Amino acid sequence: MVELLVWNLQWVLLPTAVAGVLHMLVVRGGILSRLAQPIWIRGFGPNKTWRGVLVMTTLASLSMWVQGLMWQPTLPVHPFAWGAGLGLLYVLAELPNSFVKRRLGIASGTQSARFPWLSAAFDKLDSALLGALVLATWIPGHESEFGLSQTYGFWTVAFASLLANSGIHALLSWILVALHIKHRF
Repeated sequence: MVELLVWNLQWVLLPTAVAGVLHMLVVRGGILSRLAQPIWIRGFGPNKTWRGVLVMTTLASLSMWVQGLMWQPTLPVHPFAWGAGLGLLYVLAELPNSFVKRRLGIASGTQSARFPWLSAAFDKLDSALLGALVLATWIPGHESEFGLSQTYGFWTVAFASLLANSGIHALLSWILVALHIKHRF
């Protein structure tokens, strides 16, 4: 199990977290502002933009590529493609949560006033949940393609990935708020 957690932290969380932090700096710096066009304003709100799709996908792929140069990954696809997939998956996973929040009348960039902790939990779980399901569908039976020496079942991969990624996502959000890089948890 430790092997799976370390693999997940190194080859899923690290490139996604680097891309996410850099994306925040791109947004705060107004970089590529012409691409900051909402994907679907009525459905997802003004904060889900084409810039986010492009920047997260590109930065995650570049982060994974650099990481691949430093450490030789065992992945079923090229590190650049793996990173691009991670970035795109992260962005896509946030859209259903945004859609539901817009239907509930929760403004973009805010939490539910009635259930702020539940709203914050869903904000940390959305990308982690989809990522966990993708990995849990792909890894079992193909562990050697991922450089894993043990066999892991669907639920083991799903729960390990979900716990690690949502927990680290929450910790990273807390750190970024404390450093005043991010406005809210």
